[in-house]
Amino acid sequence: MSTTASADWLRPMSVRDMFESDSYRVPLYQRSYAWTEAEIHTLLRDIRDARLDSRVQAANHETRDYYIGSLVVNTERSADGVVYEVVDGQQRLTTLFIILSVVPGILDKGLSERTGKLSGRLTFEGRAGAGDDLLRLARDGKSAIERLSTDGIRHAAGLVATAAERARDGVDERAATRTQPWFSAEDLGYLLDNVKILRSELPQGTDLNHYFEVMNTRGEQLEKHEILKSRLISALDDAVDRENFSQVWDACTVLDRHIQTQFPTKKVSGLQTSVRDQIFGRDWDRLTPGNGDELFGVLRDVREQTARDQVHEDICLSDVLTMSVDRADQGENGDEESDGSAYGAIIDFPNLLLHVLKVQQKESFSWASDLDDNGGEVRLEDKYLLSEFARVGHINAESVRNFAFLLLKTRFLMDTYVIRMQKTTAGDDEENWVLQRAFKYSSAKTKRQLSARSTFSAVDQQADDNLGDDASQRRVLMLQAMFQVTDTRRASKYFLYQFLAWLHSQEDSSRIDGEAFARHIESLAHDRLRALYTEATLHSGTHVPNFVFNVLDYELWRLVRIAGTNELDQLLGTDTVVALRKSASHFRFRYRTSVEHFYPVMPTAEQGHLGLPSELSNHFGNLCIMSRSENSRRNNLMPKAKAEEFASTGQSLKFQLMAELSLRAPEWNTDQIHTHGAEMVGVLEHALENEPDVLPW
Repeated sequence: MSTTASADWLRPMSVRDMFESDSYRVPLYQRSYAWTEAEIHTLLRDIRDARLDSRVQAANHETRDYYIGSLVVNTERSADGVVYEVVDGQQRLTTLFIILSVVPGILDKGLSERTGKLSGRLTFEGRAGAGDDLLRLARDGKSAIERLSTDGIRHAAGLVATAAERARDGVDERAATRTQPWFSAEDLGYLLDNVKILRSELPQGTDLNHYFEVMNTRGEQLEKHEILKSRLISALDDAVDRENFSQVWDACTVLDRHIQTQFPTKKVSGLQTSVRDQIFGRDWDRLTPGNGDELFGVLRDVREQTARDQVHEDICLSDVLTMSVDRADQGENGDEESDGSAYGAIIDFPNLLLHVLKVQQKESFSWASDLDDNGGEVRLEDKYLLSEFARVGHINAESVRNFAFLLLKTRFLMDTYVIRMQKTTAGDDEENWVLQRAFKYSSAKTKRQLSARSTFSAVDQQADDNLGDDASQRRVLMLQAMFQVTDTRRASKYFLYQFLAWLHSQEDSSRIDGEAFARHIESLAHDRLRALYTEATLHSGTHVPNFVFNVLDYELWRLVRIAGTNELDQLLGTDTVVALRKSASHFRFRYRTSVEHFYPVMPTAEQGHLGLPSELSNHFGNLCIMSRSENSRRNNLMPKAKAEEFASTGQSLKFQLMAELSLRAPEWNTDQIHTHGAEMVGVLEHALENEPDVLPW
């Protein structure tokens, strides 16, 4: 298809049409392909979600198209034909090319005919390696992945292949989509014909340098949460209420500081207190309003009294010059240095709004439920932000004030009882989980300063290992980190909703019982494990859900750090106990997302190593979890080489046990695989059989 007519400068196109006859070139000035697991998984899930929504509409004889953005191109014409130089949208375009190259051959060889001839449809100027990789994928599909030279393209192709294999192998769709995408032949068909891109061609002779300057300096469009704020605030007739709502909303958007820092400490003279004192108490560690009316009443009183105070504070220059040293130097704030800690939240503000809406609707969630058939309950994906708020019903002043209160309370609960990442000079902020509450610190030098301490510890400071000195503190932090490294996306954090719903249900949200919270989270973990747990799932190789490995690591850690010696000795053999005691004290949950065979699936034949039967290779006793980058470096190494070449201290506990045990024996053999697997399965079954006592909610 040629785009020569001026009327075709801007047109929606299906993915099939995009690649059917047109060719694209990524120019040298564009950055290399750089989409990560998060972006690729999001795209696959979005396509699948759109297909499922369209299937619902099909009952009304309406198949909906799904638009995934725009593609800006500069048309280059020569004797060889037309080539579209990609100006904007190359990351998405490259990912679509990878999907069409890899998926058909996995799901059905006949599907390759439906995707058309892809060779040469997308090239990279000046990057021979990337261009050759795309040619290999277009020609050989999945079998080319191990021969790709570009890390980004190889990683993306592997993620896409895994999603298609899950569908092909019949992996439970409901379980798979919670941690890994699931991409079927139906999804591919929908992608080809119903997923649309708006392709726009720049006018001939466009100065690209000027174009990029305009693109980089133009005003941004309103975000969905900004549109939502406007809709909610329009329901408030009172001008002061609108100002108060905006104050609470804006304060809650700042996720990298404790919520208390967003409210001033300057005393309102007519009230003899500050707005921070009014909302969070004199020690700044509790939420004093109990509902929306109380919160808006407090803010109204402060706002009105502040206006009255300002009328009486108009003083002349001579008054300033003769002001007492005390008042001039000390000021009214009294806490010039508030908590300086910078945190990384595990959720974005739009997703937080959906959690609050779900709390307001008083919904529940179970891991046994079907996320795709949730009975009209609030979905925790920010792409549904506006539609979910529109769906729940009429918005009035009372519901908006109540929502503002729940938003503030949820932020307080998150800041106090939910883990965050804290930046460190070592740069390991993605692994430095902290669980800290804010409080007012007083000293001889500082009368009032916001500080932070471990949420469930009696002392003011964290212990050296960042876990705190209290068993409840350690358990809650580790349990939450276990869920977080499993569900890495900021959207669809149903585990977080389960935490927040329970916290909201407690009588005193400022003084939560750490032991009760830990038992509740353990119960949630067991429910999720129970929904996934079958013998076939455990021995399914790389299809074993990541959560199974993470909950096993938590149970192994708990046996050493929390449980008594008797429980540990009853479950594990002497050698395993010794190895586990050596490893557990330094264990941290990290982003390990790749399932690895300890004894490789394809050992190096030149060195005389033989492959294992698939049922033994895919046995749970031969599996562990690690970061994807480490997996790509380790995957063909033999067990002893893996244990010796790479430090085990940063690995999962299951890997550390396997590494330690393999070094003590002549070889990692059938007996070791079955023995280790049986012990690990025993730990999981022990967790399922010994449900903690949980307080009702």
